[in-house]
Amino acid sequence: MVMGRDALRALERTLVAGDFSATFILGDENTLRHCLPELLANVPGLRDARTLVVPPGEASKDLAMATDIWNHLAREAADRQALLVCLGGGVVTDLGGFVAAAYKRGIRCIHVPTSLMGMVDAAIGGKTGVDLAGLKNMVGAFHDPLAVYIHLPFLRSLGKRELLNGLAEMIKHGLVWDAQLWEDIGNAPLHDLDALTPLVARSAAIKAEVVKADPRESGLRKVLNFGHTIGHGLEAHSWESPQRALLHGEAVAIGMVCEAWLSWRLDMIPREDYDRIAAPLLAMYRPYRFESADDHRLLELMRNDKKNSGGRFQFTLLTAIGKATVDVQVNAAQVQDALEHYRLLVRA
Repeated sequence: MVMGRDALRALERTLVAGDFSATFILGDENTLRHCLPELLANVPGLRDARTLVVPPGEASKDLAMATDIWNHLAREAADRQALLVCLGGGVVTDLGGFVAAAYKRGIRCIHVPTSLMGMVDAAIGGKTGVDLAGLKNMVGAFHDPLAVYIHLPFLRSLGKRELLNGLAEMIKHGLVWDAQLWEDIGNAPLHDLDALTPLVARSAAIKAEVVKADPRESGLRKVLNFGHTIGHGLEAHSWESPQRALLHGEAVAIGMVCEAWLSWRLDMIPREDYDRIAAPLLAMYRPYRFESADDHRLLELMRNDKKNSGGRFQFTLLTAIGKATVDVQVNAAQVQDALEHYRLLVRA
């Protein structure tokens, strides 16, 4: 992982030194419009690359889109020495990494994340995948990118909602790993790139540190799932709802409120810690309204979570601000209590 002013120059050096038979750039319509010109201006080695474009948004993370890209690569006679450069946020790096993992049993890929979510989370760690039948990341593979190059000025292309989307994962990193990061995020002005830069660097380093210790999520890496069991369920539910679809970070923010509440209810953290966690999350992220009648569907979606075992919910919960524990068994009634608690908060 290379971050900072030298990131794009480092990418150029990798291209010059590499033995790639062909290079392709995968991006969505937004990243190719707003970020590709700056990338090509700084990385001459990509100026002859062929571009592949997908529509922006989670709907592009499906097998049909992956198949379209595989067919395109095949028509271009891309061989096993080809390189796929993924220029985009989490959707592009998840989809592109999966495409690279499966095409001809694996070609090399490089991630150049353009969103805050991509820079601190999605592009780091080798998890790839697409959604299936409305369920998040159900088909995928571990496929480590050749490298990740983080060029922070790309963040200037983002609006407030997209910044908050990525900030949720940074908050999670603080809550499970680094209490000081969590404190610092609460005091940082989102609109100030200079103030955000060291926090992005620390958050990305936490993700890389955890992944290095447990690359295939057999133990420690599960701490990064805090907020995600309920969050993934709510995200998938929002795709079925007449309301707005939640962004991943928005769903995780709600999941963190609910799962911090579960941490308190299971006597793992004091009530004061729960209140300190919930208050800023509720202030920063718009409420998502759902009824008790939706709980059955939400539980059904959560049962497909990859962390579950033997049909039982396995949660990552907090033991303190800055510390978490994994594989905590939580029953359906307790999950429903957490959902009801959130409903009461947003009605207040």
